Amino acid sequence: MPYSPPYDYDYATTDDEARSRAEFFKDRDPFPDWPAALLSSEHIADYVRVAGLLHPFDATQDRLKPASYEARAKRFIRWDDDGRKIVTEVTDGDKYELPENSIVFVQIEAKIRLPDYIALRFNLRIKHVHRGLLLGTGPLVDPGFGGDLLIPLHNLTSKKYEIDISEGIIWIEFTKTTHNSEKWPAARGAFFPIQQHKTDVPFSTYFERASKNNPIQSSIPLAVKDARELARSADSSAKKAVRTNRLFASIGVLAIAGLIMGLVNLAVSVVRDSSQSGADSRRALSENDALRREQSQLLSRITELERRLKELGDRTLTLQSPTAPAIPKKAP
Repeated sequence: MPYSPPYDYDYATTDDEARSRAEFFKDRDPFPDWPAALLSSEHIADYVRVAGLLHPFDATQDRLKPASYEARAKRFIRWDDDGRKIVTEVTDGDKYELPENSIVFVQIEAKIRLPDYIALRFNLRIKHVHRGLLLGTGPLVDPGFGGDLLIPLHNLTSKKYEIDISEGIIWIEFTKTTHNSEKWPAARGAFFPIQQHKTDVPFSTYFERASKNNPIQSSIPLAVKDARELARSADSSAKKAVRTNRLFASIGVLAIAGLIMGLVNLAVSVVRDSSQSGADSRRALSENDALRREQSQLLSRITELERRLKELGDRTLTLQSPTAPAIPKKAP
């Protein structure tokens, strides 16, 4: 369908109409006198209205900021812990819960169709940043791109995060480039348009090209899981060590108690033996004294008996000796 100046059209009411306008204005700038710069909200609205940059598009103050447009989610794609892909369709009024420490891909509601002279960038709504979400920002969406925009959203917090779909998630900004061969012809350079195989492909194709449809997951849950397993292992080892220490401590206490009881018994035995030995010593001394007294008495009696025996012997000898006869005296 041919379009002619002054291009005073209303917004496309169907996606087919938006596609038709985008194809016509792909290399025709409906507003060539506007300078190459970051587009403000009124210029964003006019380019979308005429050239079909986005469809659907809500040209209200709630969705437009001075130099950006609020894009809302249409679909969330993520992989669970078992590697299964989960695709969730959402509309205004829905709420979506991002798992803790996860990566979720957000597909915005609007189909993007950029002409060869307008580029696009996106940023996360600032309140989500302050709550711990991180958007994979920075990549430039080249002029000429068409299709669905998938944006990685990271929940870096340790809790689930709920998103109200009616609030919006992402702000998009548009920049008009210097590509205008009539107004700003190149000196010697050449313009290289985007490769066609990179545009108008389903979202699954992006994952197939990037990762062969393998799960795209955050490494944080795995690290947390490993840390928890290590913590459980350490806790189990610590408990085992405590039980072992308690066992050895109990054995040590019993050994010490046995040693103390042995020493006490030994001391009691020594004291008892010492007491018995003292008593025996005293008894022996007493008996020794008695023996000495008896010995002294026996010696006294022996001495007395010897004296009496001597006296008796003397008497016997006296009785046995005859009386000598008197020798007569010779006469002179």
